[in-house]
Amino acid sequence: MTVCNRPDCGRGEIDDQGFCTACARRQGPPTSTAEHAGAHPPAPQRTTPAAGVAAVRPNPWYGLELAEPLEAAGRTDDLPPTASSSRDPVTERERHCSDPRCQAPVGRGYDRSPGRIHGYCPRCGARFDFRVPVGKTVAERYVIEGRLGSGSNGTAYLAYDNNLQAYVVLKALTGSVARTAEHERDALVDLRHDNIVRILDYEAEGPYLVLEYVPGVDLSELHGADRLAVLLGHGIRILQALDHLHAKGLLHCDVKPSNIIRFPVERGYTDGGEGGEPARREGVRLIDFGSVRKRNATGPIESFTPDYAPRENDPEWDEPTVGFDLFSLGVTLKRLCHVHLDNLAAPGVESLQFLVDRATDSRVPKRRFATARQFGEQLSGVIRQVAAGSPQHAPVVRASALFGSMPKALHGGLGAARPIRHWVGAKPDDDARLTMPAAFRTPDPRDVAMALPAPLQVPDDPDITESSRAALAESQRALRTPDTAGARTALEQADLPTWHWLKSWYTGLIALADGENEQATRHFTAVRKALPGELIPQLALGLCAEISHRASVAQSCYSTVFDTSPALGAAGFGLARVHLRAGRRMAAVATVDRLADVVRYGPAARIAAIRLLIVAPAEQEHPGPGSAEVAQARARRAEIVDRFTADSLDAEIRYADFLRTGDTDDRLALSRAIQELAAHATNGGDHTALLDGANHVRPPVPWPWSRHGRIGLFGFKRKTQPLSS
Repeated sequence: MTVCNRPDCGRGEIDDQGFCTACARRQGPPTSTAEHAGAHPPAPQRTTPAAGVAAVRPNPWYGLELAEPLEAAGRTDDLPPTASSSRDPVTERERHCSDPRCQAPVGRGYDRSPGRIHGYCPRCGARFDFRVPVGKTVAERYVIEGRLGSGSNGTAYLAYDNNLQAYVVLKALTGSVARTAEHERDALVDLRHDNIVRILDYEAEGPYLVLEYVPGVDLSELHGADRLAVLLGHGIRILQALDHLHAKGLLHCDVKPSNIIRFPVERGYTDGGEGGEPARREGVRLIDFGSVRKRNATGPIESFTPDYAPRENDPEWDEPTVGFDLFSLGVTLKRLCHVHLDNLAAPGVESLQFLVDRATDSRVPKRRFATARQFGEQLSGVIRQVAAGSPQHAPVVRASALFGSMPKALHGGLGAARPIRHWVGAKPDDDARLTMPAAFRTPDPRDVAMALPAPLQVPDDPDITESSRAALAESQRALRTPDTAGARTALEQADLPTWHWLKSWYTGLIALADGENEQATRHFTAVRKALPGELIPQLALGLCAEISHRASVAQSCYSTVFDTSPALGAAGFGLARVHLRAGRRMAAVATVDRLADVVRYGPAARIAAIRLLIVAPAEQEHPGPGSAEVAQARARRAEIVDRFTADSLDAEIRYADFLRTGDTDDRLALSRAIQELAAHATNGGDHTALLDGANHVRPPVPWPWSRHGRIGLFGFKRKTQPLSS
């Protein structure tokens, strides 16, 4: 006999569920008398610093906020129909032995003769009966009226509850499932969640589970016509249901489209008051708990649907965990969205493909999602990318659950005025054309490696130990030095499996810092596949593609990130650079104009817009700025208040005008603009160099003419009139 160890009880016995029969509380670990006597707890021990910064974990279900607005309000023409019951026997293809250890096909016809609807299994001898017991009364209150559905796990009947005067569902139970339901009936009845069908009771006669009747149809009725965001929103709701179920210590073990009911839900009114049309959306609920199992149960699973379960040699086969349900949901999403997955170029679809690939990975089972919340975070991120492709949605700014912030814009020089050293070192030729560094550049790989954010702590990753966290933190610090050799040594000490995304991320950063761009791309691609809902890996791939001069890949990555979250300014500036190099000057300007609304990047974006309007084309075949672009740049320059920035931009605008026209007046204006920059010189040498440059750019001054040509007053030729210093 085990006695309760709580100091305020200490007299009750512990039942087989772990609860005290006296105080009705679950048995806890032994508690010292000193603690209850008010003694001070021991001082906390020092812990090894973890990789990244601890943060409050964001809500993983935020994808619902993006999926629901896509559903029509006030419409009834596309709402799901109501399922109808049947009095016909179970169809032959649904007839299986009720013994979970057998499940052989039974009642099948041959030689054009129909199969028997009742009899005995030829393999194990178990009795079967597929007749619908219409009119049968169960437990003196439930009258069976028809069959709702059947499968290898049993049959669900529509019944009328004479006590409640309402329709319910009776789910027939067999084998070990019946025993589990009997032992866990209190936990099953206690399941209360909006996305789980309500379990009302357990009836030993049968036995049956008594469930709430939801008037809808299951997701197997879908044929790919539903909007992708709506389908993925259903996935989020089922993950919420599984998260609740797993927290109660139970596994569903039979997640599939036919066990998810879709039905109409009314939510308020379209005009904000009761006088308008009801706003309706489509809700879903997880049904059929005929295969339910305790999380801590040992031994192989007995009742499931093979098409939605892991392979027979999978670790989940012998002792299923929450991963069994998550795998089944991954297969469910893959089959529900198969029509959309045919178009990988559509917004978010490639990310969805990566998501279901990870959720159903049979090659490396440990790579799959460990919890429903971990799955939900990535699925919500995929919905965010899908919604970004719809004009009905504004981009969503949201903190990542796995990566820290990225304050650096990596604008490549576009977001700041030309440094004064560019003007000091400018070398004008006889035609006043200046030789200066490029107006902008692709960010240096080492700068990119130092700017990309560090991963945050991963709360539900069983592969991250305290020693691993400490090693990753050391690798991160070494990268910031940068000491790539030290970062690589620390990463090896983290002892992470080769497939883990954290190892791929840090290896990619180290490779980038060492200038090994192709190797970095390969590792960032692995992170992208593991975290399809995150934007930072896609941004890293865009930067690597730009470094490698793969413009189309860079544009695709930058566009996805920037359309989804303009707050990631590095993607916006990168997209602008790609557009300008391709000759799409106004598309580049429009891109940074969107960034101007982001407070962090507003000043840099406004400067970048002016420079993009007037910088020389990246390739000779692309035209330079026209008069309209130069005029627009001049108008925007009036908004710049910083004096040096304004003067530098003015010089660039004057130079662009001169290159466009070659006019003497524009050349004189350029000379005067360079002269104005001399006031910003920090030393005498730079001041003199700027004045000399302005003198060289200044156009020739006409002198009195003679029959011998253009002769000065003192008999020698002068091309220009010098400026006063």
